[in-house]
Amino acid sequence: MPRGGRASSVATNDSSATVRSQSSRSSSSTITKSKKKWYPHYRAKSRSRCPPSSSSTPNTHSATAARVLSDSSTFEGGTTSVSYLATESRTSSSSGSRISRPPTRVPSRSMTTSKATTRPYSAMSNRQAGHTVCAVTEGRGVAATVGLCFVSVDTGECVLCEIVDSQTYIRTIHKLTVYDPIEILIANSTMQPIKSKLCSIIEDNLPGAKLIPIARKYFNESIGQDYISQLSLPKDLESIRVLIASKFFPVCALAAVMKHIELNLNLTFAAHSLRIRYEGSEGSMLIDYSTVRNLELIQNIANPKGLHSLLGTLNTTNTPMGLRLLRSNILQPLTDKATLESRLDALEELTQNEELFFACQSSLKPFQDLDRLLTTLISIPTKPSIKFSELRINDIIMLKQSVSCIPVTAVALSSCQSDLLIAIRELCAHESIQLLRNLIDDCINEDCQWAKTPVELRNQRCFAVKHGRNGLLDVARRSYKEVTEDVMALIARLKEEYDLDGIESRFEIARGYYLRLSISGRQNAGEIPLLPEVFINQAVVKRHYLEFTTMELMKLNAKLRDALTEIMLMSDETVESLIESVRVQIPALYKASEGIAMLDMLVSFAHMTTASEKGCVRPRFDQTGPDGTGLLAVKNARHPVKEVIMTKKGSRFVENDVYASKESSRFQIITGTNMSGKSTYLKQVALLCIMAQMGCFVPAEHATFPIFRALHSRVSTDDGADSVISGSSSISNSTASPGTGANGTSTFATDMREAAFICQNVTNHSLVIIDEMGRGSSVRDGLAITLAISEALVDSNATIFFSTHFLEIAEILGGRVGVANLHMRVDMEDGSAGGAGKLKMLYKIADGRNNLSTHYGLKLAGVLPFPNRMLQRATEIADSLTAMGEATRRTGEQTSIARKRKAVEEVFVSLRSLYEFCESKFGDENGEDEEDAKAIEHNDKMIATWLARLQEEFVNKMSL
Repeated sequence: MPRGGRASSVATNDSSATVRSQSSRSSSSTITKSKKKWYPHYRAKSRSRCPPSSSSTPNTHSATAARVLSDSSTFEGGTTSVSYLATESRTSSSSGSRISRPPTRVPSRSMTTSKATTRPYSAMSNRQAGHTVCAVTEGRGVAATVGLCFVSVDTGECVLCEIVDSQTYIRTIHKLTVYDPIEILIANSTMQPIKSKLCSIIEDNLPGAKLIPIARKYFNESIGQDYISQLSLPKDLESIRVLIASKFFPVCALAAVMKHIELNLNLTFAAHSLRIRYEGSEGSMLIDYSTVRNLELIQNIANPKGLHSLLGTLNTTNTPMGLRLLRSNILQPLTDKATLESRLDALEELTQNEELFFACQSSLKPFQDLDRLLTTLISIPTKPSIKFSELRINDIIMLKQSVSCIPVTAVALSSCQSDLLIAIRELCAHESIQLLRNLIDDCINEDCQWAKTPVELRNQRCFAVKHGRNGLLDVARRSYKEVTEDVMALIARLKEEYDLDGIESRFEIARGYYLRLSISGRQNAGEIPLLPEVFINQAVVKRHYLEFTTMELMKLNAKLRDALTEIMLMSDETVESLIESVRVQIPALYKASEGIAMLDMLVSFAHMTTASEKGCVRPRFDQTGPDGTGLLAVKNARHPVKEVIMTKKGSRFVENDVYASKESSRFQIITGTNMSGKSTYLKQVALLCIMAQMGCFVPAEHATFPIFRALHSRVSTDDGADSVISGSSSISNSTASPGTGANGTSTFATDMREAAFICQNVTNHSLVIIDEMGRGSSVRDGLAITLAISEALVDSNATIFFSTHFLEIAEILGGRVGVANLHMRVDMEDGSAGGAGKLKMLYKIADGRNNLSTHYGLKLAGVLPFPNRMLQRATEIADSLTAMGEATRRTGEQTSIARKRKAVEEVFVSLRSLYEFCESKFGDENGEDEEDAKAIEHNDKMIATWLARLQEEFVNKMSL
């Protein structure tokens, strides 16, 4: 090891200072940056630089460490693009040394990026930020066939997708927003000379992603097949080959991604260690980007860092894997009924078995991020370094802790009964987990644990490998221990010799050991004690501490670093041998990680269910319709996010019923005054449908849902989740909101763009919520375009909730089949003769539309200081216009015919439902007893009464 006479250089990163010292005590100097506060009597001496002494000859291990460190520069993969051709030529021409020189990064004109390198925080961004690389390739034919490949460098997962998309590429954008890649690789021919339509749409919808054009030759199917054969897990290889047999485009995208990771990130994966799976566009609900933002699924619009979003409400996960799975399920809810029922069975068991719930919750808390940990174990960097050796030992320590936690989870699930929980228990109790524990225990000390403080973690790394596996390693560790004892003895001697009260020793990775003295309360420079000359590099940190060291302590720190380097280099061989053995069993760890993530998400759902004061209910799914659609019926539904906010504030959320059937009420028009709760009602319906299709209980007393395959919205973002609705309240003032969108475009332009998108992609399996369309233009134009869009949506047979202030739409469309009119109840109290009154919001949904004669806009205006004569004149004009409009509509022959047609349709549906009920209840007349006869007689009376009421309603409707 180098002796104390050699000069040393210590980089003090945390204190923002650089210290250069020589062996001569008198020539010591202190150099600081502006972040340090220096007092007048601490004058820095003149700086002198002295190169290291050439007479000192380091030993073999130190020389090796120096060479490794000098060659360990890394690529800045996220800053500039790389010319693959230049990189490959330099790599191929390097010598055959064990540690190769890193490739030279040659920027190319064709590789310039189209977006800024700093990624903004978007509504789709994951709170657990990761590095995901994606490649996109598109077929050259008329059909929009898109191939996607996502590779997460952090979690070691590869997802292949092939999507036959529409001309708006809605499913492609949805898949991109779900996985949220940082870099998107595209063929350079799609950017130059003319930018393709797909590239433009990606840039518009993913402003934070960085597009990287590369040569089309890297999208090579045969190379992609080779990567799959080399990297896929052995048990998954055959199934992957079957799934991608005819998937040309995603395999080509895989080749481009892997080449980019290898050359640009200096990273490769070990053979047969990568999770590769194929994921189509089917099997999940499609939620477009604007809907994710408008419904605040991932983050709150007003406060992006807050928890007032659906993710923030549902997230009580204990592991990073569970949080990622929860986020993924929110963005793409399931559409398979069997899978949903399996999740609901497991969730129901967790909510009913308190002992099982708490056992699972406590077993999940000690877990590290298994996905990222396994990724580091299968990653092989192209440039070894001392830093990498230290990280390898850290990974093994964390793996030891996580593997020891997996059997605990299996024990916690020992009493479970549901199929999903049993499957998770079997994954956690797999024999490969115990084999891994034995492998780790054979090499790593049993008492070696993950530590958070730097000095404890360094000691754990040094003594991680068991004693006796390497004699030289044991000698190096003994030397390290002796130097550490010398450091402690030196610090104790300094404390005793100079009698400094409050002095303490500190440790940092970059600086090693140093001394610190508290100077809190000494505001003036003269009150700070003058230290002896033996203490050098004195600096005041944050005005509370005086940090310093001694030359002897710096020499001991240098010895510690050299000893640590020797330990890392000699431990690396043993650790790498252990990692090779672990990789054989890594498929079992992948499956266990997925099972733990699923269990964590279910426990989070159970926590939300049991913590709710009014309780949650298990949703039921109805697919009895002729096209697989069903009934939407929720009793006393509550908004999942706003209920939590209001409960914390001590307020009460007003429940509302939701009912929609394809025959009678698939298009619901909701009218009502401003701030009466229309937007909240619409968002509530959408959020409950998402929660149900995640396999989560919903806040209601009863809930039946169809399975929707798409969710679209046009919702005003003026009010976020933070603007709560409590019980009934009164309006005493009002303010007007600007007529511009969030991005500077006009409100009407945003309306029309989103409405056109909805009309192009809506199907009979879609759920659409629209809030106040057409309000940004003139009354005539806004009403005309809104009515035309509404008629088209009625014909689409989708389930639509439509709120509007255009009462004429409710009147005109109210006679069509499948249209229902609803309104938010408001109590109106008359005021003075001038028309001023008071509106009392009840936030309760009710049948029928608002009365045209209510003029709630005038009631709101009456609260403000308008002259009474002006309000009276406005009321007269409004009454006159209302009367004229009513007369015109009542004399319309077409409206009358449509109203009668709807009445006949409603009677037919009601009679058919009655017939099916009677068939199911009384179809079998054999074996009747006395009780059955009484029941039939009682039902006959009820049916007769119901038919009489139905006849009376039908006659009234036909006579209008």
